[in-house]
Amino acid sequence: ASLAFVLGFSTVFVALGAGASTIGHLLRVCQGQLAMVAGALIIVMGLNFLGILRIPLLSREARFQVQGKPANMVAAYIMGLAFAFGWTPCIGPVLGPILTLAGGRETVG
Repeated sequence: ASLAFVLGFSTVFVALGAGASTIGHLLRVCQGQLAMVAGALIIVMGLNFLGILRIPLLSREARFQVQGKPANMVAAYIMGLAFAFGWTPCIGPVLGPILTLAGGRETVG
């Protein structure tokens, strides 16, 4: 079950890296427009953080209810996926530069 959890966890980060490399060219072509959109998004997120503008979608929670059954390999894999998706914002300061480097490469490998 531990290996399935790690495989699920790894799947998310490998997919993020491959996705960054794949769309890196598109991001470079549309850099000016994306910078303006990103700046506006950062301002909106800051206003939400300050409580000036409330965005209900950003305040939602999702929880799984466990029935007390023993975990199987598929459940462990899914938990690894969920854990990685939930943990991604926490490691943003490290993951951002890694994905930036991956996006600047010519190939996914």
